[in-house]
Amino acid sequence: MSHSITNAKPSHDQAFLRVIAIDGPAGAGKSSVSKGLAKAIGFIRLDTGALYRAIGLAALRAGVEAKESEGLTQLLARLDLSLQGETIMLNGQAETDSLRAPEVSRAASDFATLPSVRAKLLDLQRMIGQSAPCIVDGRDIGTVVFPNAPLKIYLTASADARAERRLAELKQQGVEADFQQTRAEIVLRDQQDQNREIAPLKCADDAQVVDATELSLIEVIEACSQLAFGVSGLVNR
Repeated sequence: MSHSITNAKPSHDQAFLRVIAIDGPAGAGKSSVSKGLAKAIGFIRLDTGALYRAIGLAALRAGVEAKESEGLTQLLARLDLSLQGETIMLNGQAETDSLRAPEVSRAASDFATLPSVRAKLLDLQRMIGQSAPCIVDGRDIGTVVFPNAPLKIYLTASADARAERRLAELKQQGVEADFQQTRAEIVLRDQQDQNREIAPLKCADDAQVVDATELSLIEVIEACSQLAFGVSGLVNR
């Protein structure tokens, strides 16, 4: 299944969605939980953070700063961003580990504050969400992208727990990192995401809060599965 940003023509009627919106701060485990939950209940999974990281990566490669400018307008106009299955394709190239680099994550947070970037990605996210039952994770899914989602989950964890998980992830990639620096970057990212003017990170009023600080990945997936099966008509049994 391939969805391209260049040909997205979504309907904005979100009345009959089979979407699970998972929001939460950086490092809370949204990606791992979304993957596991999607497998458990037979949904597809969209990592919206990866879309923003792809734009951040493209901008870093092109030397474009995170501000509204002619350079950014041109970058977005020629951007070829699509999904093949759950793999991000950027200008025809599959991007995986490159999207997880710390500098790309920082760039993603900076570019995510810009109206032109958010507008570019909003239609693609909605189109995918309306094409099939899916789990969509990010930071403003339940509040902005899919405010009518039948299930909204706010996944969180302590800064220490998130830093430990991020270090483990980086170690798997062969990247050495310092705990205190990693924790500081997570706290800074929280502040940026929570205080940005456009679509700040926040827990939707009708979201179910899942605190993963003391839970294993399997336990978190199980908790989310129970929430999903508790919503009438959302998951086929």
